[in-house]
Amino acid sequence: MASTWLVDSAEVGHLVARIFDVARTEPLVVVSPVSETGSPRISVEYLVGQLPPGTEVAVLKTMKASRVLSDTVDTQFQCYGGSVRVILPGATRTDYWRRHRLFTVYPEDDEEAACRLIARHVVNSQGAGPAQHVSGRAPGGILDMRQAAELAEYRRRLIDRSSEDGVDEQAPPRQTPPGFPGPKPGPGLRKVVAAAPAQATAETAPAPQPAPEPAAQPTVTRERAVTVDAEALEKMLDRKVDAIVGRVTAGVEEGLVALLNEELQAQDRERSRADSLAEQNADLQQRLDAAQGAGRDVRQVFADPEKQLRWEIEQAWLTGTPESERSAALSTYTLGPQFLESMDADIVPRAKTVRVMVDVLAGHAWDRHETHQFTTAARGGRPRVREDGATAWRTYVKAESPGAPRLTWWQCVDGSAEFAHVGHHDELI
Repeated sequence: MASTWLVDSAEVGHLVARIFDVARTEPLVVVSPVSETGSPRISVEYLVGQLPPGTEVAVLKTMKASRVLSDTVDTQFQCYGGSVRVILPGATRTDYWRRHRLFTVYPEDDEEAACRLIARHVVNSQGAGPAQHVSGRAPGGILDMRQAAELAEYRRRLIDRSSEDGVDEQAPPRQTPPGFPGPKPGPGLRKVVAAAPAQATAETAPAPQPAPEPAAQPTVTRERAVTVDAEALEKMLDRKVDAIVGRVTAGVEEGLVALLNEELQAQDRERSRADSLAEQNADLQQRLDAAQGAGRDVRQVFADPEKQLRWEIEQAWLTGTPESERSAALSTYTLGPQFLESMDADIVPRAKTVRVMVDVLAGHAWDRHETHQFTTAARGGRPRVREDGATAWRTYVKAESPGAPRLTWWQCVDGSAEFAHVGHHDELI
């Protein structure tokens, strides 16, 4: 059965040492958590049951452990965002990034199907040794582009010649070009001259006349006929061209796949960082809400809701406003018929709503919060004005997003305020 061990941030160093341990002979499966739940997206127990015996399963306990691992190792060994990495034996820092496969598991994926896929990959990878790092290129039997072009031109000439002649013919006899002497003949016959009378001397004896030379015969030369199988040559050329095209296509596809995987890994890293930031933001928000006093964690003084709220407003003004700023009392105010009911919805912390109400009554709604007139339409509407002349205003209670909760109140003509509603932006009064 596969062995499992939990890895926290302090034990990441041991995990890294195990990844590059030369004595490790079985695959090492690393499982990472997600920020939403702090646990993996797959069932580790089910995965262990599917893996072959001897496989090691390292489960990162926290997001911090995942971040420490990503900061310690190279990209081809990182594991984050709920993904699962299968690290083969003989791992080195110079391994090709596709050797140790990363399985990305999304929330909508079938957990058991993902576990079976990972286990099948582990089974198929058993017995894999260290990565083979080959330098240089092995010689191939494929022509280069120049040779292929020359071969194609030669093939074309042969095909054209075969189509014109139909059959192989011998070259006609080659005649000796005019102006050039033919081959010299042999010495020929010599004429025997009888001896002259005694009184004749050598000086007066006539010179012997050579016999006429035979006419030169033209030399005939013949070229050897060359027979080429055009069909076989065409097939050979087609095979070479197909091999070249296949090799170029494979190289392009491999490059595109590599680029795509790099982009996917970059997206996974960004998603992991986003999950981490979301986790930190949620933690900070919880601390902020706890510091401000969330919900109804206030002292109950009056049973009547309106009296209780008025007491809370007064206490917030006294405890949260310096004495130097309390020279003028708060403006008078009333509560609309739906206001207390909207306060009970607990959309925002009660203490925060009370603090915003104090700022409105103290005249700080415009300098401490984003406040605007409440119009009849989202864009281009007219300000809402009641028959008694009161004008509707909205003050942000939270300012994190355009749909954050607002405090809706009326500015009456006598200077008093009437609080009408507190709730989401889309909740109209």
